[in-house]
Amino acid sequence: MEEKKEFGQGILFIATNYIYWLLVTNLYFILTNSLFIFFFMTLKPSFSNIIVYFLALIPTGPALASLCYSMEKLVRTKELSPTRDFFYGYRKNIKDTFSVWLPILIVYFILLVDLQYLRQSASETSQILSIVIFILTIVWTMLCLNILIINSRYKFRVRDVFKLSVYYSFMKFKHTIGNLLILFIVAFLSVMTTDFFIVFTASIIAFLMMLNMKEMLKDIEMNFLKKGSEN
Repeated sequence: MEEKKEFGQGILFIATNYIYWLLVTNLYFILTNSLFIFFFMTLKPSFSNIIVYFLALIPTGPALASLCYSMEKLVRTKELSPTRDFFYGYRKNIKDTFSVWLPILIVYFILLVDLQYLRQSASETSQILSIVIFILTIVWTMLCLNILIINSRYKFRVRDVFKLSVYYSFMKFKHTIGNLLILFIVAFLSVMTTDFFIVFTASIIAFLMMLNMKEMLKDIEMNFLKKGSEN
């Protein structure tokens, strides 16, 4: 006769915990991202506001790092203390995060300005270049996802984070494409529902991405991690 499961081991209990952890973590992500959300809600969607969006996105870096830190811990340990872990990840990673987040924003700013400029021209050369810039933007997004994930988990020098991101973008190409596919699905659902879809499901999206990149993080730990490098 099968023994009765102890309290805390049932599927319903586990599912309830996960729902609670994801909801609370997402709430903290929204709160720490409130500056960008405010401007996103109040400003008219226009390319002319790109500088305002750029500045408003600066605090988003630590919020993303903390979200990734929390979701990676949940994937790895299947346990989470959302308040303690989120703000621990926020505080611990804030300096290192800005060192990678600001270059990420600057490159995006340059790419988007160039893309907008080229699309305004009807010449064949401009159209070809706009396609090239668009592809570069996708590649940059692919690299940035790895950068943020690696930086949230391990403490490396900035140049090493970028090198590892490039390396694993090719070595774990299937997983990298998997994260892009997740973003594509989120973008599609946002168009079909609301622009705020990604905000209210950020913890779920991050959880799926960290689950997808679990193998990459394990490989980094085995092959590149030095004592004291783990966040």
